[in-house]
Order: sequence, then structure tokens, then C-alpha cells
Amino acid sequence: MPLQTRATPPEGASYYSAGFLRQTLAHGDLVVARTFQAERRPMRDNSHTAETFGIQDAILCTVHLKHMDPGHTWWDGRHLPTSEMTEGSLHVHDLRYNWTSELIDAFDCVHFSFPQALLRAVVLDDQPDSRIEIAARTFDAERTDQTLLHLARSLLPGLARPQEVSRLFADHVISAAAAHFTSAYGSVRLVNRRNGRLAPWQQARVLEYLAAHLDTDITVSELAAICRQSSSHFAHAFRATMGMPPHRFLLGKRVGRAMELLVHTDQSLGEIAAACGFADQSHLTRVFSRTVGVSPGRWRHQRAE
Repeated sequence: MPLQTRATPPEGASYYSAGFLRQTLAHGDLVVARTFQAERRPMRDNSHTAETFGIQDAILCTVHLKHMDPGHTWWDGRHLPTSEMTEGSLHVHDLRYNWTSELIDAFDCVHFSFPQALLRAVVLDDQPDSRIEIAARTFDAERTDQTLLHLARSLLPGLARPQEVSRLFADHVISAAAAHFTSAYGSVRLVNRRNGRLAPWQQARVLEYLAAHLDTDITVSELAAICRQSSSHFAHAFRATMGMPPHRFLLGKRVGRAMELLVHTDQSLGEIAAACGFADQSHLTRVFSRTVGVSPGRWRHQRAE
């Protein structure tokens, strides 16, 4: 039975086939989705069952953002019991198999899809013949994961406005979630990380590349290739060298470039936003105001006085 009425979806959300709302943030093979329904359904029926993510060589970790009464899950057609979920509770699914869910209670979840290739890169230092084995399970309501809950919540603004999320930020959060998830629940241990910093030539090349590509969606893998490192080693070395992750450093450079254009050109805010790699003028305004403390228009006016 479809929903009787449908209110205007929240920003970035659309109605999914089962009648609930969905927001998706996808950069290549990195996918995070939020699914939610605000009210409990009045009755059970098959229209509430939906396949999610499809068949792929990946592990799916679902983080609950609010309390949910038990529902029903089928693993390759076999019914599995589910328990009451609380804020920070987890479901873990192996996406090489088909699974469907029937959820009657109101719910709000963030789903991390971790491809095996990503887990190998983050955890096993890019060893192509290795696999991360994590058993499918639903954790009891008493067991919550505050780290994954925090990372899931950090992505909510990006899920609402995916066009404003840089690949660097998505890489950073998803890789952090993958590393924590695997070390906490997988059958492998994290390899020892290199504690070194970027060599002077690596730092110089990265900074030159960032300055030349501020208006593009730069990825961690691009920067790592410049330094001849794996993505995971580069991310750690960059932070050790610059004192912050790559995506935050890039945002600072974009704001700095916007300041230069505000002072030295008469370009509109929309033109400056495009030149500095922001999604649009409103994105520039939000980031600039959060960083500088005033809007770019007000900042320009103050400098002209």
C-alpha cells in the first residue's frame, strides 16, 4: 500500500521504490546513502520490502541514527530475526548476497558501502590478493558504535547537498569509517602505519597541483599518485606535514583564492565561486562565512571602505 500523502521531501532526498526517503552521496565507487521514514507504517505488506545497493563485492555497514522497533530481514530468501535498534546500533551485510528488509517503524539510517578494493587500500596497504572478512550480523541494541555514528552524522550536510561535497572530503570520511569498521569488526589487523611526513619535493608538487586545480574536484588518489604513494599513506603523511587533512587544506586554499579575487577583480560572487571550485554562490557564501566570520559580499565591502 503506497503512502497516502507525500510531503515535499527534505533537501537532497527523493522517494524510493518502497515509499521511504533516500539521499545518496556517490563519488565513483564510494557510496553513502541515508534512508529514512518519519512515521510508523499502519500495516505490513510487500510494498515495504526493498532491495538495497544490489549485488556487489562489498560490505555494507548500516548505522542507525534513531531508535527503531524490530523489522524483518531476508538473506538470500532466508528470514533472519532482527532486534530493537537504538542510536548508534549497526547492521552489517555482505553484498555478494541478496538481502531485503521490511521496516514498519519510523527509522533513520546511514549506509556505508565499503568495496573490497577500498578496504584493501585502507587496511591492507593495497595487497591485491587479500580480502577483508567481516561476518554479517545485526548487533544488539545495547552495543553501539559512537565513532561510526559521529562519522555518519558528519556526512548529513553532504547528503543533503551532494553537489557541494568534494571528493577529498568524501575520501577522508569514508576511509576513516572503513579503517575503524575493519579494525573493530573484521578478521584482520591494521598494518603499521608510516609515521613519516611528505618529502620536500612531494609537498612542493602537491601544493603546486592544488593551486593549479582549485576549480576541479580533486581526489586523494590523484595527489597520492603525484607523491608515488598509496592513498592511505599519502593521507597520513599529508596530515603529519600540513597539520590537517587534504580536504580541509583545500577548502582553506579556495577561501584564500576567493579573497584575492574579491579584492583584485570585479567578478561576481557566482563567477568567483566557479573559479575557486565551489558548487555555486551559496556554497561559497556558507564556507566563506564559516571560515572568515562574515559573508564574502560584506568582506569585499569592508575592504573597499
